[in-house]
Amino acid sequence: MIKLAKAFYRGFIGGPSFDNCIHYRFILEDKLLTLDMPCSNVAAVPSTIDVSFPYNSKSWFNQHKEDYFHHVYVHMLTKNWMYLPPVSYLPSSEYGMLSCQLRIKQTQKINVLDIAQLKHFVIESYDKFHWRTDGKNTEITEKIKLQKSKSSVAWTEAEIEEEIEEYIKLHGQPPLPAAKEIIINNRLWVFYKECRDNVLSRQDFYCLPLSEHAFLEVEFNHRIDRSDKHKKWAKHALESQQRIMESIKLSDLPPDHDNLIADNSKSV
Repeated sequence: MIKLAKAFYRGFIGGPSFDNCIHYRFILEDKLLTLDMPCSNVAAVPSTIDVSFPYNSKSWFNQHKEDYFHHVYVHMLTKNWMYLPPVSYLPSSEYGMLSCQLRIKQTQKINVLDIAQLKHFVIESYDKFHWRTDGKNTEITEKIKLQKSKSSVAWTEAEIEEEIEEYIKLHGQPPLPAAKEIIINNRLWVFYKECRDNVLSRQDFYCLPLSEHAFLEVEFNHRIDRSDKHKKWAKHALESQQRIMESIKLSDLPPDHDNLIADNSKSV
């Protein structure tokens, strides 16, 4: 009864609960990455979690990499948390979902240890993908130019460009806000987000350099299923995101690291 009353007061149930976390450990060559991740409240088939990630190896990266739009990475860990109404009447009544994914990225195009280069790289990768020959923004541009060429009204270049810009802003992949530098646990991260002004759903990214050509990326996906209920859980999701990021630690690998695989199955 107390839980139900609390749920009605907050306006939702679900989301990350730090009363039930797993303390994860990952070997990143000569480094140890640790973090505390709340258990997911989304039913999923259990999967094996790798522990060792030789992030500097090109062959390892090419063997395990995944592609999703402009993101090319090796997956480490994913957790999802649904936000739901205190009392669910319909199967589709979810307010939304927060997810967190850790992954390793490689690039030979920049020196990742140069923060200015990394800030430019993450934004440029997004732009180049969506403006390539078969990209979403290129498709929109060509479509509008074709429509205007067949119009009985004479359109100026400036008017066409303005309409293209507005259409991309609403339906395409508009320019991203500039990447920022954020310090968490005395380490400098690059933060950027993929978003649109007319859509509440977004993705927040934190990038931590590991070597000249590799970095750790943590993605938080804020999926909004009901925009009218977003304010109820938005603050909780952001606080959970910050708490997860503050739990991430990178240190030298201890000599007694053989038991790390077993440790990843223990709750804290």
